[in-house]
Amino acid sequence: MDNRKISEMRNLGPVCEEILCAAGIETADHLIQLGVEEVFERMVAVRMARGERNIIHAAFLYALYGAVEDCDWQEVPEPKKIEFKSIAARLRRKYG
Repeated sequence: MDNRKISEMRNLGPVCEEILCAAGIETADHLIQLGVEEVFERMVAVRMARGERNIIHAAFLYALYGAVEDCDWQEVPEPKKIEFKSIAARLRRKYG
């Protein structure tokens, strides 16, 4: 079990930790168990509820993936980048 705080994971800091805690995700293990896509959708929902706009970017998915895989967000494999761009586009359509 990985009980690290979110901000102790690679690519994620205190701002991400605060947003994810607001979404009910408080540990590295919880983030890993939920998976990158589910965590990102929860993150978007929290930020939308706060009235934030223009927040759906694949780069957030890269950072979450890097946190789970312990790699720099810029080193995400190209197939994953394509997948994450598709997820971001789908969520932009969903949330307008």
